[in-house]
Amino acid sequence: MRRSRPVEQAMSGWQARWRVFSAAPHRLFFWSGALYAVVAVAVWVLQQASLYAPWPAPYAWSVPQAPAHAFMMILGLFGFYFAGFLLTTFPRWLDTEPIGRGAYVTAWALLFGGANLFWVGLHTWRALVVVAAGLVLLAYAVVLGQCIGVLRRTENPDRLQQVFICGGLGGGMAAAAVYAWAFMAPTAARFELARVLGIYLFLLPVIFAVAYRMVPFFTSVVTPGLGVRRSRHALHWFTAFLVLRAALALLDALAWTWVADAGLFLVLGREMMVWRFWRAPRIPLLSILFVSLAWFLVSFLLSGVESLLALTQQLRFQPFHQAALHALTVGGFGGLLVGISTRVTLGHSGRGLGTNAFIAALFAGFQVVPLMRVAPDVLSFWVPALAGQGFWAGVPWVIVFGLWWLVLGPVLTHPRSDGRPG
Repeated sequence: MRRSRPVEQAMSGWQARWRVFSAAPHRLFFWSGALYAVVAVAVWVLQQASLYAPWPAPYAWSVPQAPAHAFMMILGLFGFYFAGFLLTTFPRWLDTEPIGRGAYVTAWALLFGGANLFWVGLHTWRALVVVAAGLVLLAYAVVLGQCIGVLRRTENPDRLQQVFICGGLGGGMAAAAVYAWAFMAPTAARFELARVLGIYLFLLPVIFAVAYRMVPFFTSVVTPGLGVRRSRHALHWFTAFLVLRAALALLDALAWTWVADAGLFLVLGREMMVWRFWRAPRIPLLSILFVSLAWFLVSFLLSGVESLLALTQQLRFQPFHQAALHALTVGGFGGLLVGISTRVTLGHSGRGLGTNAFIAALFAGFQVVPLMRVAPDVLSFWVPALAGQGFWAGVPWVIVFGLWWLVLGPVLTHPRSDGRPG
């Protein structure tokens, strides 16, 4: 029986919208990532509020809270943005044909399905959490496979940064596999292994390799006569110190992590000097990248100070609690997500890179988030009552990413303004 014309028109309209939405990897992943950033942190704030505030009644998840939050942020949220960015830019960097729609839609479907099934499992059965982690692992396998395929096809000899990125994606796969194992049979050691792999062998290698390429390029574009400047061996040294930092963390050698933290601080600090950050115009799309990288330096400094206190004062705990971790993840990674996703969304939509008042205010307002998250943990060394109160930073986080999704999200669901594909 032939469909009625209204049904055919409705299906045709839906298919047209889907073709636009799935026309490029960054559209699917950034739109989903911004929405996930809102939901993941809102769920975490409500869960923490149920423990620390008189309302609502405390409630528990099917798996331990802190590892679940870490999984959602490290492999869920950051995974959306990393996959969207890399599947879009990898072929451009290495002068090969774009990654096929079927491949990146498959990666998106696996990640979107796994990340959202995770919510269901948190509030119902642990088995669903394990399945969700498995789907996320498969998504990372697809992304890594596509990036390796680009490396194999390219004839461009300048691909060192992309090799480091693929190594970082391999670290992400390892972290996802360990998380799935840990959710299946929970132990503190397994969750710590997954966390360390996710931060030091996935997030930091990928984001530094991307920044190593993109930040000096962005800076040179808007700074007449500067040119693209990079240190030759910065990626090698940064990776070596990350491996050392991961090993020290897994050995529980808090008194000696300052060695790796100092190395990371010096490599990144020197590279920012090479990039001549002080010469860059105060353009919001560029400023937020340098401010975010400065949060990395704050994180390495806080972590190094804690390590030296452990060495000299014989402390067996982190006096600043999670301040160093959240200076890195919220201030550093979060700021870069906002900045780079905005730049790619505008640049790949045909709308140009002009910064309006909304974007400038959004970037400036975001800095409230890491300040609210880091300051209570640092000050709790002197005022213990502040410990554990940093989760309220999730409220401005939800506002910032919610506004981004509402205002810039539609750019990802509509055709390019210049009529070009993608």
